[in-house]
Parts: sequence; structure tokens; C-alpha cells
Amino acid sequence: MKKFLNIFCICLFAAFVLVPLYAQTEDGGIVEVDQSVSTSSSAKTYLVDDAMLLSSPQAQALEQKLGSISERYDCDVVVVTKTNISGSNVTGYADDFFDGNGYGRGSDNNGILFLITMEEREWAISTSGHDAITIFSDWRQEQITGKMMPFLKAGDYAGAFDAFAQSCEYYLSRGVPSEETLSGEDGIVSGQGHSAGADTEKGPLDPVWAGISALIGLISSWLGSSAKRSKYRTVVERTTASGYEKLAGATGNTADRFIRTQTNRTLRPTETASRTSFSGGYSHSSTHTSSSGHTHGGSHGSF
Repeated sequence: MKKFLNIFCICLFAAFVLVPLYAQTEDGGIVEVDQSVSTSSSAKTYLVDDAMLLSSPQAQALEQKLGSISERYDCDVVVVTKTNISGSNVTGYADDFFDGNGYGRGSDNNGILFLITMEEREWAISTSGHDAITIFSDWRQEQITGKMMPFLKAGDYAGAFDAFAQSCEYYLSRGVPSEETLSGEDGIVSGQGHSAGADTEKGPLDPVWAGISALIGLISSWLGSSAKRSKYRTVVERTTASGYEKLAGATGNTADRFIRTQTNRTLRPTETASRTSFSGGYSHSSTHTSSSGHTHGGSHGSF
């Protein structure tokens, strides 16, 4: 009996080891390992232009920029272009390309990858690692893709990828969203870092404007309530009792009538989001699990 239990335990352990490996190598049209991508942090390929969207000088310049940003902030910044992904889910493809090709820095595999597929006309962003996921919040990803979209729709892929690299560098320099870093985050100017003074994500309200807003609100409330009160001023003062004596002898239906109704309101339960987040508000980062079991943030769309 003891021998049988030992054999059973060995088989069970082997199953736990082999099943994940099988799942990652199964021909599901998602997992892809690019043999041209080096897993060494000192020789990684940060641009994988399989769709041949860039000229040689453009590709060389972008590769150098992505590598420099990745080294400076210890977070891999990657661009991948594909002719097609054979009907695979674009988000899953981006996640598995990141995992399968050894991207990510540090013990938490921090990095961000932008994938574009030409036949499907789709794009996806995949983030990995706690720091990268929280830095590249949902709001910040919207800003990144918003700056890229005009270039993508115009077919200027070099401009789009440069905007991606520049935006990533900007947000990496800002760090994890906080009260101090949430102001002035829309000031990225093409080819020049960022401009100060733009308060788009979150920033303090000027006291003067706060006072003006409060005054406008008070005046609006007073005018609205005055207009409503005027509708109910139907009682007129009389100096004699003429007219009331007619009511005393009036005949007719004396049944009581309800002139008011009561409505009970019950709060409708809201659906709880299935995605987790590391923080709230503008720093919210939606996450999901890739086929390899790793946590990723990200977004996707079409162009």
C-alpha cells in the first residue's frame, strides 16, 4: 500500500509539472516564441517588425530609443508588428508574446509591449509586473493610444511608434500615479518631452475659480427655487367672507380623494467587476491572467 501511494504521488507531481508546459506549447494560435528575440537583458530586441512597416534607418533609430528607455527605467518597452495573428485574440497574443520571449525586468518582469497586426487592423498593449501595471494605468494607456492613433490611421507607423516610446518614457519618469504625479500629464509635445502647467489628469483647483464656481452655483440655485415658489403662490387674501358661505351649503360628491402617493425606492445591486485593480481613480489598472498564468494589464482596440 505504501509503495502504491509513493507511485501515485510521483505521478501526481509529474502531472503538475507537465500540464503547464503542455498548455503553453499547445497549438492554439496564441503562444509564439520569436527565435530572433534574445532573452539576455543586455541583447534584447525591443523592436520586432515582422510586418516590415519601417525602413532600416527608422527601425534602427526606434530600436535604439526603446533599448535606451528600457535600460534607464529598468522596464522593457517593446514594439511588435505582425502581418496577421491567424485569428488569435489580440490581447492573448500580446501577453503570450511578452511571456514567451523572455521580456520583463527584475523579479516581477516589469515591461510594456505594444502589438499591431495589419490584416486584422488591431492593436494591443500588454503590461507586466506590479510597477509597470500601476504606472501604465488605464487612463494613461488611453492617452498613449490617443497620441498614436492619428499616426496609425494615416499610415505613419514610424510616427506612431515614436509617440509610443516617448509616452512610455514620460510616464515612467512620472512613476506610480499619486497626488504629486497626477497633474500636468497631458503635456507631451512631439519631439520635446513635456510642457509644464497642463492639468488634465488631476490637479488642484485655483481658489479664485473655486469662489466663482460657488457663487454661480448659489445664484443658479436661488433663481431656480424662486421660479418654483412663484408657481405655488395661488392663495389670495380676502377682506370679506363672501364666497365661503356658498361652500357651506354646497352639495355633491363628498368622497375623500388621495392627492398624494408614496413611492418606495430600493437600491438596485450593481454588478461587481471581475477584474482586479492595484489602486483607484485615475491610477486604476485593470488586470487579467495570461494563458501562462502571469498577471498582465493592458488594453486593445482597432485602427
